Amino acid sequence: MTDRLYRGDPYLLEFEARVAARAEHEGRAALVLDRTAFYAESGGQPWDTGELSEGGRRWRVGAVVESAAGILHVLEPDSPEPPAVDALVRGRVDALRRHDHRQQHHGQHLLSRAFVETAQARTISFHLGALECTVDLDREVSAAQVSAAVRRANAVIWEARPVSVRTVTRREAEDLGVAVPPEAGDAVRLVEAEGFDLQPCGGTHPQRTSEVGVVIALGHERHKGGCRVRFACGERAVAVAEEQHALLRAAGAALSTGPEGVPAAASRVLEQLAEAGRRLRELQEQSMEAEAERLLAGAAPAADGRPLVVARVYDGWDPGLLRQLALRVTERAGTVALLAARGETTALVFARADDLALDVGALLQQTLSGLGGRGGGRGRVAQGGCARVDGIEPALAQAAAAASAPRG
Repeated sequence: MTDRLYRGDPYLLEFEARVAARAEHEGRAALVLDRTAFYAESGGQPWDTGELSEGGRRWRVGAVVESAAGILHVLEPDSPEPPAVDALVRGRVDALRRHDHRQQHHGQHLLSRAFVETAQARTISFHLGALECTVDLDREVSAAQVSAAVRRANAVIWEARPVSVRTVTRREAEDLGVAVPPEAGDAVRLVEAEGFDLQPCGGTHPQRTSEVGVVIALGHERHKGGCRVRFACGERAVAVAEEQHALLRAAGAALSTGPEGVPAAASRVLEQLAEAGRRLRELQEQSMEAEAERLLAGAAPAADGRPLVVARVYDGWDPGLLRQLALRVTERAGTVALLAARGETTALVFARADDLALDVGALLQQTLSGLGGRGGGRGRVAQGGCARVDGIEPALAQAAAAASAPRG
């Protein structure tokens, strides 16, 4: 069994150990050491990374995971041949990653306790991600409750309360009011922020709450009947704040205002866009009406009670506008519209007036079968497309001939 040095000293970054066994994890070489300062992923906290060395040889540790044999130090694929069993190696933990994880994990403890105090919401899971952290709460909380919990957690952080770690029996922990998970066994490691929070935990934590620096909420949403809160602590929180403020300044510059004027300026832009959208729709309707009249005026006159067929290929048209035009054309009784829009691919819309019995869906499928495309529809309109952009005009001409043929 591996002696977990980080439990006694979460600031320990360098150590010596003997190789207890060589192993493999997911196709990569791994080592079991008799002692380690590398944290193995558990409880929502990711593993440490770093390196092992012996003499002039070095091995990058890319993952640290629990196993029945002990803690596996998984080596990067490009590492040299692993050291032999009983070899004395020196370990070095990535200091920045360890510091970040201490900040995020202890910040989570404080934030979770703050949610209990301010919103009676308990944490049921925690995830420490590469960019942000999350806690899942057992009930929904409002934006105001998230803000209150963050303020409470920061107040405790800035009081620089001592953080202590001790191991007690399960019975002693339960007598203290701690909910002990079944997997903890009889020896329970307790992490306490003096006078505020007491939780069982095997992770790495600071000596004082002030090391967390600050906690900020990044957002929250409903999740599985409760709520997921996204947050960041310490240096991550500062980096997020700097990035968001830079984005706000850039938005202000684009809107010719300062950061404080961005909300009002953005509202004005949205109003202008909405008005422009309404005007665009009006112009499109007018344009479609004019185009429909032009197509109908230029179509060959219908004879012998046959439908008036309009066939046209447009370049670069949006399929939605094509459908709008087809429906506009076939508002007139006795008309059929066979339209195509050619771009990187070709879209087709076939439509008929309500007083006609023509099966435009079948006609469209027949036309597209010769073009290697697919489509269909029921009622007075059908729509489809094909990858081809050539041969569309002859195909529409053939469809127009079929649509205007006498019905037996």
